[in-house]
Amino acid sequence: MNAEWTPMRWPGSWKSPNTIGLLKGTAINWLLVDKDAGLAPVIEEAKRAGLKVAEMTSPPAGITIIPGEWPGVAMSRDGGEASAGPTGVPWVNTNSWKIRLEAARRPGGDIWVDAPPKGALLFASSYRTAIADAAAYGGRWVISLDEKLAAGLADGKADALATWKEVAGAAGFFAARKAWSEYLPEAIVGVVSDFAGGNEFLGQELLNLIGRSNQQYAILLKNKLPAAAFRGLRAAIYADAQPPAAELRKQILDFVSAGGLLITGPKWGPAPGMPAREEHPRYATRTLGKGRVAMAKTDPDDPYILANDSALLISHRYELLRFWNGGAVGSYLTVAPDRKRALAHLLFYADRGPDLTSVRIVGHYRKASLWTPDRGEPRPLEMEIQKDAVELHLPAVAQYAAAELEV
Repeated sequence: MNAEWTPMRWPGSWKSPNTIGLLKGTAINWLLVDKDAGLAPVIEEAKRAGLKVAEMTSPPAGITIIPGEWPGVAMSRDGGEASAGPTGVPWVNTNSWKIRLEAARRPGGDIWVDAPPKGALLFASSYRTAIADAAAYGGRWVISLDEKLAAGLADGKADALATWKEVAGAAGFFAARKAWSEYLPEAIVGVVSDFAGGNEFLGQELLNLIGRSNQQYAILLKNKLPAAAFRGLRAAIYADAQPPAAELRKQILDFVSAGGLLITGPKWGPAPGMPAREEHPRYATRTLGKGRVAMAKTDPDDPYILANDSALLISHRYELLRFWNGGAVGSYLTVAPDRKRALAHLLFYADRGPDLTSVRIVGHYRKASLWTPDRGEPRPLEMEIQKDAVELHLPAVAQYAAAELEV
């Protein structure tokens, strides 16, 4: 991934070359334009300023643009109250799982998210959320402005310029943290699927919902699993509509025999192992070597239930992150290649972040710092060291913060 690329979708109403001046001093270096002869003077000025330009429908080589959702707490149709999911927690729209799935399918490529602003009420915080929601997970949001903001900037209005300053600042924050793009995800559960065809809905929505519950997960494409795919995991979920191929079956069962947990359904085929005494209304549990198999009694077809069941079958005591007073929070735990540092990306999807949040992170760490887009340097973070984890007490934060941990 080229962490230095920061794309923007050029507003069609900006026909004056002078508007290129708004980008001076920002991290924005790619412009995506619609096919419009009236933009020729703008494109020429952009190239003179050292910017790269491409049509929205023809992204540069090595770039995949995926359609996304406007991230944040989903509101009801009348724009009043937050929409809630089956658990009663406010429903959060996020592009995190889409970015990670596309990155798994195209290793080494760059993922840009096309998610234009949406909603009657848009604030600077809305744009900061969109930027962080993509960048934290290794992608980039294609910066897109709503019509009101675009018009205000073209007219030089103070409130629009203030919002633009925050947008550019958030984009610059992630562009300057190039090393973070090399960090690797930590996970407790792996979802094994091709996430396509008849497996698309269940597999993809499962990623969405497992992530929404802040379980740290790995995406395991069943047709190209590396030998060490299950290393460090406690569980694997296989819910595809087809039984696994012989080689994949062996790889998963070897993982179980070594102490892992397999969560699957009747489409797996004959249940491996020996019956166990554990009881569950939807699963028959079996033992195999040092591990267990949780075989659903009927084909899993509801990703909400499967995601919730997976957390209970694995056990909450193995969670890598646990929040108190987090609100509508998302998280992504990563580690440096040398494993001497960890980075917990923390995203708060409401218009304002919580005042007092605590998060428990599994691992043996001796120092913690907090990064936020409004500061150029990290600040020390209050930390309580526990037996096999640390508990961090966050100050009041906005939409995004990153807790950096050192061993």
